[in-house]
Amino acid sequence: MVFRSKKGPISTILSWSLIIGSVVLLIAVHLNLGGISNELSSSDKILLTVICILFSLFVLVGWFHTFYVVTEKVLKVKGGIFNWTIPIEDIEVIAESKNPLSAPALSLDRLQITYGKSKFILISPKDKALFLNHLRKLKPDIIIDTKR
Repeated sequence: MVFRSKKGPISTILSWSLIIGSVVLLIAVHLNLGGISNELSSSDKILLTVICILFSLFVLVGWFHTFYVVTEKVLKVKGGIFNWTIPIEDIEVIAESKNPLSAPALSLDRLQITYGKSKFILISPKDKALFLNHLRKLKPDIIIDTKR
């Protein structure tokens, strides 16, 4: 079963501001607005263009490709170009969290999944109740703490 990431206002504003800022920077440099590119050579402009395009693509891939797949055996977490595979049998505790650490979660309304020997990952499924119920069916002894 596939669960999309919830997209919160902070990550929305931050992601799209970074993308728009990158595009505006490129336009300003290539149109020489405000003399911003007077000191830049052609190779500098090309390098800046490549960096801005790659950066924007990285942010866009993270925005559109963050989701969670639950199979009978594993939880697959996809966060942009990054992937994690967590065996369902290794999941010990799932707790609500507002932890702002970098994570494959596009909202601060998160779940902290503790697995293995004190490893954890933060995710933000759009439908937390369905996600938790689905995992509970697969592993009934998972400790779920939603009272934080």
